[in-house]
Amino acid sequence: MKPAPNQGFRSDTNYISCHVLQSGDFMPEGLSARELAVLLMDVMNSRNLARLEEVISDNAALDFPGFERIEGRQKIITFLKVLFRKYPRLEFQVHDVIAAGDQACVLWNNSGTNSKGILYANQGITHLRQCNSMIVLISDYFKDTSFIKNV
Repeated sequence: MKPAPNQGFRSDTNYISCHVLQSGDFMPEGLSARELAVLLMDVMNSRNLARLEEVISDNAALDFPGFERIEGRQKIITFLKVLFRKYPRLEFQVHDVIAAGDQACVLWNNSGTNSKGILYANQGITHLRQCNSMIVLISDYFKDTSFIKNV
C-alpha cells in the first residue's frame, strides 16, 4: 500500500507539524508511534525496506549524525541501502521504547561488522515522529560517532 502524495505535514530543519486527515483521505492501518518505532527497528534487523516504504511519508526527514538532513522517502530508503552495504551485518537489540503522543524514542545497542570485516558496536536512541500513522521524522543519536568517517 503506497501513501498518498500529501501526508499533511511540513518538514524543514526546525519544524514538523501535522494536521488531521479529512474524510476520504488515505489513512494507513492506524499504527501508533510506539508500533511504528518497533516496526522501524524490525526493519533495521530484517532489512525489509519494502515494509518501511509502506509507513514512511513521501516527505519524511532523516537526521543522521554526520550528514545533512535527508528528506523524502526514496532518499531515506537509498541511504539505508547504502548503510546496509557498508554494514552487511548490523543487529539492533532494543532495550526500551518510550512513547508519548505522536512521538517515540527507542533505546538500543547494536553490533555487527562493516564491509571490511571490522567489528562495530554502538549505543543510541532513535527518535521517531508520526503523523496520521506515517513516519515523518527519524532522528538518530549515537554514543560513538567515530564510524561516520567510514560511511
